[in-house]
Amino acid sequence: MAYLKQKDYLYTKNDPKASKEDTLSLLDQVTEQNELLENIKKEFPLNEDLDIGGTKIAINVFNEIDNKKYDYNLSLNNLINLDFKRVATGNNNYRLVFSVVSEKDNKILISNVETIYDAKKKLLDLLLEINKFSDFMLKNDKRKELVDELTSLSKDEDINNKIFNFRFISSKDADTEHEFLRSVVTQNRYKTYDNPIILYISLILIHNLSKNTNKDFYLDSMHVSDSTLDASFLEKSGVKIGKGIIVTTGLIISNSELGDGAAKFNAVYKVENTDGKKVTVIRDELATINHGNNPDTIKEKLKKLENLEQNRKDTILAVKEIKWSKKIKRDDVLKLMALISRVRNVPSRLKDSMKKSIDKIDLTKQAYNVIEIFDKLDGFLEEEDPDITLILESKFNEWLTKF
Repeated sequence: MAYLKQKDYLYTKNDPKASKEDTLSLLDQVTEQNELLENIKKEFPLNEDLDIGGTKIAINVFNEIDNKKYDYNLSLNNLINLDFKRVATGNNNYRLVFSVVSEKDNKILISNVETIYDAKKKLLDLLLEINKFSDFMLKNDKRKELVDELTSLSKDEDINNKIFNFRFISSKDADTEHEFLRSVVTQNRYKTYDNPIILYISLILIHNLSKNTNKDFYLDSMHVSDSTLDASFLEKSGVKIGKGIIVTTGLIISNSELGDGAAKFNAVYKVENTDGKKVTVIRDELATINHGNNPDTIKEKLKKLENLEQNRKDTILAVKEIKWSKKIKRDDVLKLMALISRVRNVPSRLKDSMKKSIDKIDLTKQAYNVIEIFDKLDGFLEEEDPDITLILESKFNEWLTKF
């Protein structure tokens, strides 16, 4: 999906750490949610500068996403001049356009709004349940008839009184300000745990883990857009668990402000030997915060994030039990190939490539141990879809217990 604005950060050695002021500035971006902010500050307090490499520059990059975002609770009564605008060639490449008015005095609140992302689908389905119908009409050049139908439906009291939360965003093109609808979500059910809050929470989590374990961490990478966030934190040196074997702890976070996802916090553990062979062994879900959860459920899930330190200890003990230097036999290769074949929800072309890569190994000419053969499998995931990666990494963890 192409976003209005997006930025990336990649860690470079000796990138500076953020100050307390830098970190708290993230929460200054959150407006009209004083109670939520007070709860976040209470649950995740910060009284000192961060001890996480790269965070000063990463926060500066994050702050470059400066689109104005705002929400309104609206019904169809608030929408006028509904129409459809073609934005690209091909079928169904339309945006819904409209203006927003006050229901009391019909005063224009926002003019010339266009839908982006999945907002057209969400608006038409939540308010009218006619998105598929609209696609059909547009595909068959029935735009005028569709607009007439929308106008007619908007006069139905059973329909036009339904109120939803409309999430708007502004974007400046040269000297012109454009207004977009980026999502429509159920009123009062959606909790706006937006990107600044999720990044702030993750920074406090890693900072506390660094202090409690006396280990250095850094923000390895971050991709932030006007509506999404993905970031990865890693331990600098790791823990030695055997001859030439080190396990490194990380935290991966993701968030969507579009009402179609959740804030996810996953612990990740990478095992590496002195030759640079590595594999991700476990990716534990610490917490998934659905934006529709009630406040008590969210608070309970946030509490689970405090388990990161214990999760790390338990994982290191489990990883120590695997015989990483054990020599692989032909029967082991055949067993892995069979296990790969049985994995569901993974593309066949990927499974075939993984099987071929280990099937062609000639163990009579070159010896392989456990970490070396899993390094070959792990290499296929570097450019894969995150959901596919997660499936296979969980399988790696399961298969490694057999060694």
